[in-house]
Amino acid sequence: MWTIRPRARRQNLFARKFPQDEGFTMLEVLFAVGLFSLLAFFMTSTLISVNKWNEIEEASIDRMEWNVFIRQLDLEIQQASAWNVLNSKILSLQSAAGQVTFEPYGEIIRRRVGREGHEVILQNVKDYAFQINGDELTVTVQMQNGGQFEKKIYKRYLYEPSL
Repeated sequence: MWTIRPRARRQNLFARKFPQDEGFTMLEVLFAVGLFSLLAFFMTSTLISVNKWNEIEEASIDRMEWNVFIRQLDLEIQQASAWNVLNSKILSLQSAAGQVTFEPYGEIIRRRVGREGHEVILQNVKDYAFQINGDELTVTVQMQNGGQFEKKIYKRYLYEPSL
């Protein structure tokens, strides 16, 4: 008849290949923790430097947009026959093309010709002011990221000597 034999105990596969290895030693754990700490330190410092690089790049873009804005404004002023500032926020210029205004619209300064259109001239603006003093226009702008710019633009006249 049938007899029931006790099953032979199966050995652990790992224990068969490495019979004297019974687990992790304290030295191995310390090595692994140290290696992980070094990797975490270098990754953190790398991410911080990438973040600083992005801030520098953003400031550079703001500076570039500011320069384009000032050049455009200077060109408009030189072509204008009359100018006026309303509430230190709206600059109105009278030129051959009609009335050109620089005014706020949310976080941007926009340019409009003849009260029509919507041309973004400068963006990410927190606060700004126009101030006229004789033939001098002072433009002061504070950007969203904290950058501040100020520029004085002078109306230039052509000198034509009389004969």
